[in-house]
Amino acid sequence: MSLSSSKALTAWPALPVTLLLFTFILPPETSVSLGSLRLSPYRVTLIIYLLPALNIMLQNRSNPLTAPDGLMLMHSFWAAAALIFTAGLAEGTDTAGIYFIETFGAFSIARAYVQTPSDFAKVIKLIFTVAASLLVFAAIESFSGVHILREPFQAIFGGPGPHHTDPRLGLVRAFASFEHPILYGVFVASAFSGTYYVLCDAQLNYAAAKKLLIVIFATFFSLSGGPFTALGFQMALIGWDNITNGITGRWKILVGIFVSFWLVISLLSNRSPVLIFISYLTFSAESAYNRIHVWNYGTAEVMRHPYIGLGLGDWIRAPWMSSSMDNFWLLTTMRYGIPALVFFLLAIWFIAKRIRNITTLSGATRKAAKAWLITIMSFALAGLTVHFWNAVMVLFFFFVGCGMAMTHKPKKKHPSPTNSIKLSRRNMAWN
Repeated sequence: MSLSSSKALTAWPALPVTLLLFTFILPPETSVSLGSLRLSPYRVTLIIYLLPALNIMLQNRSNPLTAPDGLMLMHSFWAAAALIFTAGLAEGTDTAGIYFIETFGAFSIARAYVQTPSDFAKVIKLIFTVAASLLVFAAIESFSGVHILREPFQAIFGGPGPHHTDPRLGLVRAFASFEHPILYGVFVASAFSGTYYVLCDAQLNYAAAKKLLIVIFATFFSLSGGPFTALGFQMALIGWDNITNGITGRWKILVGIFVSFWLVISLLSNRSPVLIFISYLTFSAESAYNRIHVWNYGTAEVMRHPYIGLGLGDWIRAPWMSSSMDNFWLLTTMRYGIPALVFFLLAIWFIAKRIRNITTLSGATRKAAKAWLITIMSFALAGLTVHFWNAVMVLFFFFVGCGMAMTHKPKKKHPSPTNSIKLSRRNMAWN
């Protein structure tokens, strides 16, 4: 039975998950300050449910703690330690605690409350519903230039409100309820693979096309290269999955094609493939030029501080460059050191490998696993041109934790005594 036609889509996720996903879309103006801390609704949710989630994880026998859990814990601890080491105990403790809660806390809530593929299907349903709702506001905002979500909250709660962005394609870039159009775009684009594989059961009919177009249009109004890249990448992988269905080793073939292109570009160009990718997947030559310099200065900074990073300290760059760094992976490595990056990547790798090694996945679970893997890969790719922060960063770590739901081992049903007698008689008859 497909997840899209089962009871999985007749209910919402567990309360902590529903609250967390809902608080992701509350405007930043709803945050309150407590001393030096900024407490946003999603941070409050993470703080409330962190300990209950850890308790559930420790007692979960059907999906017990494994290497990815330890690696995610090591990533969060290493990054927190780096922040304290570079900023000092007095100044770095608050920031370190918040980072730990936003990363390992989000991962833990997914591990505790998204335990099965059916739970993951409910998450996909809710994210699609949110994306569809935000499309209405984003379209009005893009055509009218009025920020109909952020500005009313600003009037009630105060705060700086949305900043100015230059129009693109004759339209205003939509913020919806997020701090930046890029974050809005990444959020709604993350719904595409799950919508196709889980909600549409990997079928491309009229009803499925309507759902997918909702995600596409919602992403479009962000008018940002990073979300467009994430969306296009998901489409390409889904297309490859359909075209090569039945071909043995098709994913190894795709990896081989990618490696071949990488080697050709490395040999024929005087720039690295990463720089070429970063420079071409932008809306303007100015953005491409700036991102190339960010990569060059950022990687040099990583080499100067490879183990513990810079923390939140300033980095060396050209005088005319801003402190903004539109690269999640580079900024993570520069702030917290290479080990923090390695722990995070290894956790994702081991989850994917663990799913791949399970040979008894049902058709529905296999589709959910594809949705998860393609979504994670689109996040990873977009992260080369976008920095994830606040709710979208938490969403990324939450999604990583959702991957463990595909490794859930259902409880074995033991036959009743009556059935055992029937089986014994049947076996005697066959003998």
